[in-house]
Amino acid sequence: MTNLASLEYRRAATQQASVVGLVIALHDTLIGNLKRAADAMDRNDIATRCDQLIHGFKVITQLEAMLDRNNGGAAAVSIERFYKHVRAQMLNAQFKLDPAILRDQVRVVMEVRQAWQQVDSAPMEARRTQPNYPSAPVEILQPIETEAHTSFSCSG
Repeated sequence: MTNLASLEYRRAATQQASVVGLVIALHDTLIGNLKRAADAMDRNDIATRCDQLIHGFKVITQLEAMLDRNNGGAAAVSIERFYKHVRAQMLNAQFKLDPAILRDQVRVVMEVRQAWQQVDSAPMEARRTQPNYPSAPVEILQPIETEAHTSFSCSG
């Protein structure tokens, strides 16, 4: 599939998607960003690494903006902590130039994405009994220690 066709497919899919479907699509995008950034690190391709990490940070920001902190309870807090952890690990990988850190984040983001996929495929009756986003996949999120990184530098 060409890049243009892929973009059109994703655009059409997101226009039809539920909120959970959009969360899944954003997780897919983040996973792609992390994989491409790790591969770019392996090749010492600074421009691609930077572009992919910057886009990944934007995706995490969008995911955080979608959190319902007023109604999400402990689940919203856990998921927000998870996103902060992923962001911190992305920064850590950048500072250390360690693609293994990014590949580890691909794995954990994929686990969360799979939990959202289960929520999205649940019958509508089961969804009505669940609180609003982001409640359902919290059981897979363990307490995560976050690192305080406030700036991002993209250089060799």
